[in-house]
Amino acid sequence: MIRFAPVYKPTLWGSNRLSTEFGRRVPAGAIGESWELVDIEGEESRVARGPFEGQPIGELWRSGALGGTAQGRFPLLLKWIDTRQKLSVQVHPDEAACKRLGKGAPKSEAWYVAEVDSSSVILLGHYPGLDAATLRQAATGGTIGKWLYELRPRVGDMLAVRAGTLHCIGPGLLLLEVQQPSATTFRVYDWGRTDDSGHPRDLHVEEACASVDFARTGVPRAERDGVVGPGFSLKPVRLGVELAAKGLRVLVADSGPARLAHARGEERLDYGDVVVAEPADGPVRLMAGTALLVSE
Repeated sequence: MIRFAPVYKPTLWGSNRLSTEFGRRVPAGAIGESWELVDIEGEESRVARGPFEGQPIGELWRSGALGGTAQGRFPLLLKWIDTRQKLSVQVHPDEAACKRLGKGAPKSEAWYVAEVDSSSVILLGHYPGLDAATLRQAATGGTIGKWLYELRPRVGDMLAVRAGTLHCIGPGLLLLEVQQPSATTFRVYDWGRTDDSGHPRDLHVEEACASVDFARTGVPRAERDGVVGPGFSLKPVRLGVELAAKGLRVLVADSGPARLAHARGEERLDYGDVVVAEPADGPVRLMAGTALLVSE
């Protein structure tokens, strides 16, 4: 089994669970994201230790060492998100929006809720009646929150966030996010927040208006048994159930320590750890704890 070195991202809204809950040594300051598996322009995971130490994930993927289709770039981006404050109201484009705008890469994503505070909320999806003109007005006037559905997440919830969906992750949340391999985000509203230099962060209202699927309304529904997006899937692993030696198998300890058994021995995971099973590991079983399976 292969472990990759996380890439930590300081943010204005980040917290400290990656050190206090996961027991990791992280850079000083508010760390909002830990990119566990990534292969996009300018960012690529590398093996943390073992026979492949230092090798990039894309190279291993295309060699077939990680299973799966082994074609192109690594097919997903996996990260932990840890929030002390709410994020911006934002949207990601789909493929059609990227073509219209002439920039960006499509980004649908899914979240697994690992921890929540009593006051945590997620804004996801919009009420009927929103259009581009109203979105521009709401973004300028700071009333965009009134157009978004408010969810009270529970531990174990999984939410699919399709490209074109307005959303805002609230404070006090620890989420595992799996997404298409893209860093394209269009901010609509940032709650009057400024950066460390006192400047407001850039907004992308026109790009957002070109990306939101205004016809898609309705209350989003949390799932418990798994979610599927374009190019990725996320589901819980049942204790003792065998995962066949086929496809891409990424395993995440989602609530505490976990223990995996495979053809070449055992793998012990701490809370938050991510491992990629090799084809040579054969069938894999979860023998203790809880885990999630991320795949193509």
